[in-house]
Amino acid sequence: MPSSVWIALFLGTAGVFADMYTTQAILPVLGRAFDLPPATAGLTVSAVVLAVAAGSLIAGPLSDRIGRKPVIVGASALLVVPTLLCGLAPTFGLLVAFRALQGLLMPGLTSVMIVYVNERFAVRWRGTAMGIYVGGQVLGGLLARGASATLTALFDWRRALMFFALPTAGGALALGLYLPRAPLPHHGRQDARWLDHRFPQEPRGPSLWADVAVHLRNGRLLAICAIGFALFFSFIGTFTYVPYYLTAAPFRVPQGSLGLVYLVWATGIFSPVAGALAGRMGRLRTIAGSLGLACLGMLLTLIPSLPVIVLGLGLLALGMFTAIPGVNLLIGEVTTVARGTASALYLCCYYIGGSIGAVAPGLAWQHFAWRGVIILCLCLALAALAADGAMARAQRAG
Repeated sequence: MPSSVWIALFLGTAGVFADMYTTQAILPVLGRAFDLPPATAGLTVSAVVLAVAAGSLIAGPLSDRIGRKPVIVGASALLVVPTLLCGLAPTFGLLVAFRALQGLLMPGLTSVMIVYVNERFAVRWRGTAMGIYVGGQVLGGLLARGASATLTALFDWRRALMFFALPTAGGALALGLYLPRAPLPHHGRQDARWLDHRFPQEPRGPSLWADVAVHLRNGRLLAICAIGFALFFSFIGTFTYVPYYLTAAPFRVPQGSLGLVYLVWATGIFSPVAGALAGRMGRLRTIAGSLGLACLGMLLTLIPSLPVIVLGLGLLALGMFTAIPGVNLLIGEVTTVARGTASALYLCCYYIGGSIGAVAPGLAWQHFAWRGVIILCLCLALAALAADGAMARAQRAG
């Protein structure tokens, strides 16, 4: 397989996905700049997440009708504009609006790439490709937090946010130049063994609502949506409130050192391996093992020892990033029509889970402290395990 394809898939995804979390590490700076309380400054993050959920319902169905690659490349290129405008926003309201516009455009990659990989890569390479895509998302998340904090300290928050137009434009260019085209019928095909040339136009309903109605009757797809909701809820809930836990007694971790905790996200480098294993061991079995790791990691954080807590967070991140490739691959296997719409429904549930996960565990924290956060997140992770087990039993039965 040409290395340019792997590089485009990995770095292109990272450059575009980084825009989602560019303000997370600099929320205190934004709060001071606009004289805002922390909860209000946090709108620059939650607005993007909610807009991604909404944008998924546009990008997925659109790709069913005009093709996957045009939507991926077009949305990624357009994303450069609001990314630049974020750094130029004269008011906080406009900053939030530009962040929401970023979120509306990002599903052109985040939603459609799942379908693209499932349809375009041959079975032998599909798991690895999906893992590399998830690995690119992990790199983008690390880049967003690290680069925005560093550039804000060196220059200011405006130039830090404008900087991300460069990796976004570079990612769009790489995706446009090197991703193999996913043709609609009669548009020809490329002769490469690593591509899946069985690429007929999908049958679909006469409208978006007809496609949605078909998917809402697909019990396996609904189970996958439930897994995605619970998975992201647990992940976001734990990592959002762990700073409160670690900066309080008895740990009292300095605020400046808290960013090092997020280095456990580097476990995302194992996503390509997990994708390949999902192809050999089976998607559901791989997902179950990853969810088990995540549950173990959450339980370890209840032990009042800083090294053990960091280990637990690492296992949670590892479980999250190794589960996602298998879940993404399942979407292509349980649907036969309008896969773009199916992916959109899944990602809508996934990001809504993350949005609620950023709020609901906070209520648990107020009443039961860290134990309440973990119990709530663990219950959601166990629900995901139950949904995975139900799918496995149904698969064996039929």
